[in-house]
Amino acid sequence: MTSEQIFKLLTEEYTLVLATDVQDFQAIKQVRAEVFSHKYSMSPEFLEEKGYLFSHDDEQSFLYLLRDNTRKKYVGTVRVFFINAETPVQSMPMQKDGNVEGIEHLSEKLPICEVSRLALSNTLLEHKDFSAIELRTHLAMLLMVSTRINFFLYHYSTIFSIMEPSLDRILRRQGVRFQQIGDPVDYYGIRTPFAIERNELLKNTEKTMGRLTRHYLKDLCNNPEKFWEFIDNNPYLERSNIHLDKICRLFQAYGDDVDLSLLLEEKKAEPIA
Repeated sequence: MTSEQIFKLLTEEYTLVLATDVQDFQAIKQVRAEVFSHKYSMSPEFLEEKGYLFSHDDEQSFLYLLRDNTRKKYVGTVRVFFINAETPVQSMPMQKDGNVEGIEHLSEKLPICEVSRLALSNTLLEHKDFSAIELRTHLAMLLMVSTRINFFLYHYSTIFSIMEPSLDRILRRQGVRFQQIGDPVDYYGIRTPFAIERNELLKNTEKTMGRLTRHYLKDLCNNPEKFWEFIDNNPYLERSNIHLDKICRLFQAYGDDVDLSLLLEEKKAEPIA
């Protein structure tokens, strides 16, 4: 396979969508029900009752969907749960649900976020160019690209996640090197709490995820209406905290290959004529 084949797979055959309306939220519930009922041997009704398909935490989150454009069907989802000074919930899911303790000192500088509820369908179509394992690996990476996009748009100080060892191994192959911050806990299986500083994550993943991130950010610049509607309708977010306009101006000035240091605002951009 070539890099162009992978890029086509992850931008044309499958695409990322920010969930913004009731239909999108219902699609998230359906993907989670399929994946989690199989994974945990629990009925969708039980998962619904326990709030695992949709909960108040999802109302304090950016939720992303993965769309199979061949079948016109959603096949994956991931959540970026955020905490800022305005949010009603000030503890991360890993703390209040997963009973991870002793990390309060790491979560003092707001905003912060926790990446969770990653789900990828068990019924993906066979692909002529990729094996089943290769396809799942690439699509899992694309779900992580959605979180990387979110980290450019909203400047969290630290990113947290509680995950199984297998997911940590997949992420490390893509340059995502979280640091373990606590002991493993039994939370729907053995999971380990991790954290990483935002700029470190973005720099570490530039080689593997940079081109895809720019593609989706550029597309967002061209079609920002639903995104801004989502921000305006969210009681815990303000336009002034979102960096989309700055990113779009950088694309306008420097083209599709705008330097990472400019996107991270580590280097001052030249004035735009």
